Amino acid sequence: MILGGDIGSYALAREFHEAFHVQSHILASAPIAAVAHSSIVSVHHVERLDETEVSRVVTALAQEKSDATCVVIGNTDALISVLSHCKDTFPENCVCPIPNEEAIRLVSDKATFAKLCAEHGLDTPLTEVVSLAGTDEIAPTAIPFPLVAKPARSSEYAGQLLHGFKKVYFIEKQSELDELWDQLRSDGFTGDFLVQELIRGDDTYMDSLTIYMGSNGKPQLFGSAQVLLEDHAPSMLGNPVAMITRPMPDLWDRAASLLSSVGYQGFANFDIKRDPATGRILFLEVNPRIGRNSFYVCAAGVNPMRALVTDVVDGKGKRCFKADEKILYTLVPVSLVRRYVRDPELAREVNELVAAGKVYDPQRYAADMAPRRRLDVELTEKNQHRKFARYYPEPTDTSF
Repeated sequence: MILGGDIGSYALAREFHEAFHVQSHILASAPIAAVAHSSIVSVHHVERLDETEVSRVVTALAQEKSDATCVVIGNTDALISVLSHCKDTFPENCVCPIPNEEAIRLVSDKATFAKLCAEHGLDTPLTEVVSLAGTDEIAPTAIPFPLVAKPARSSEYAGQLLHGFKKVYFIEKQSELDELWDQLRSDGFTGDFLVQELIRGDDTYMDSLTIYMGSNGKPQLFGSAQVLLEDHAPSMLGNPVAMITRPMPDLWDRAASLLSSVGYQGFANFDIKRDPATGRILFLEVNPRIGRNSFYVCAAGVNPMRALVTDVVDGKGKRCFKADEKILYTLVPVSLVRRYVRDPELAREVNELVAAGKVYDPQRYAADMAPRRRLDVELTEKNQHRKFARYYPEPTDTSF
């Protein structure tokens, strides 16, 4: 059972189908067309994915399959939070492989994550934590402009995204920052925001790490990729849409050590940026879930859902899988990737992978390409040209 109806949920369903030839149950209020018209999922329309409704629907579905083990998984911070609060109400034949609440709190709050990184010798951007609670005047920042502002906990910010607020803000002067604080308070946001130094470099200076920490507390899956292009729509800013997979063993080990220190079990996805000016490797955040681009791990040689089931269902999770094949993963047309990749060496790699047929898009699944769904995928990908023309017409040295 998969909570949510976006491309990240479809990727998980595809991974389950490729590994076990099963149809996944998707719980969603408004699934994207490529999910709604898929033959590899059964969609259950749930108006509100809150604790009560998730518990009710999961229980009903699990009881229908009382002779099977049901894996329940989510792939947004908000849904992981919901699952963490209601998973104990699920029937005994359910497994919900997510971290415990304390581990989620420690890593998903970007402020506490920075402290953890410092304890493990991992660099993070210079950061200030700003509380929006109350009405006290917020002091001017000491961080030089331009800078970046973003919520400390994404799960507490979902409502603001629905109200038109951005996922991440690029701030050029104090008056802009003050205006943002006023707008957030007027919208009722009372959580913490981070003000961070801007790390320059375009999208290609970002890396993604995916790790699965098994029920034995040890890493059982590693995957990683260099980002080529990110989404630039305001509510999706920073989500990779094209990557080249690469092994990053040193970063794997350092990230796994951090997760192990807090008793972490389940999937984690790290965002990392390389500073072009200094060469520093900076850990920006970790998501307590596999991430919407989980299929890059599958395309690089290891199906993460097989690794998961081997551990939590079969109880045989002892070895560590490493997704180390080199492929081009993309959610957008290759022509867009070529347009935004400015580095000649990266452009050469893209062309070589395209020529070798090593291009993977989770939406384009040969076993699930009926005419209606094929049209959905084609229209979605063509719309990417319009999105980038509107929100990011030319690549920049800051990604903003």
